[in-house]
Amino acid sequence: MKRKLGFTLIESIIVIVVMGLAMVTITSFLVPQITRSADPYYQTRAAALGQSVMSSILARGFDQNSDFTGGFTRCDEVIVGQPVVSCTAEDDFGAEEDEGVDADAIRPQLYNDVDDFIGCWEQQAANGCRDLDLLLGDSSYRNFRLDIDVTYADGTSLKRINLVISAADQTPVTLDAYRGNY
Repeated sequence: MKRKLGFTLIESIIVIVVMGLAMVTITSFLVPQITRSADPYYQTRAAALGQSVMSSILARGFDQNSDFTGGFTRCDEVIVGQPVVSCTAEDDFGAEEDEGVDADAIRPQLYNDVDDFIGCWEQQAANGCRDLDLLLGDSSYRNFRLDIDVTYADGTSLKRINLVISAADQTPVTLDAYRGNY
């Protein structure tokens, strides 16, 4: 007697169950990878943004009370026969150029020392932050936020600039730099 070719109902159910388990296993490994696939993109963009802004900040003078005309006088420097000009106190850090100016007239390109950049910056400024587009000159960094803090690192001869770049729900990128009084 010849046996009929094909699958029995039991064999078909076993194959369906095994395939279902395989699909659950595969998707449980793939789904987390998909959600993390944008991480390197945001981290790279955040690092590029941070490096650009940090370079711009470090290109500015050390302190508002420094000589920006290329002279030899620095704040808190003792020169015989000349009065000592004190460096700005940490409590007074911030953009002197923004005082008495409405939010639409803020112009970061006029900032002349590193502590002028203190505060938060984000596109379409809200929550007391300043407009990131004004700082960058373009609007290619949507959903990014910069938080800049400047403190003295050792007395008044070194300022520490802390820059935190956040993007949506990504892990923030932190950059630190030091600007000397020279």
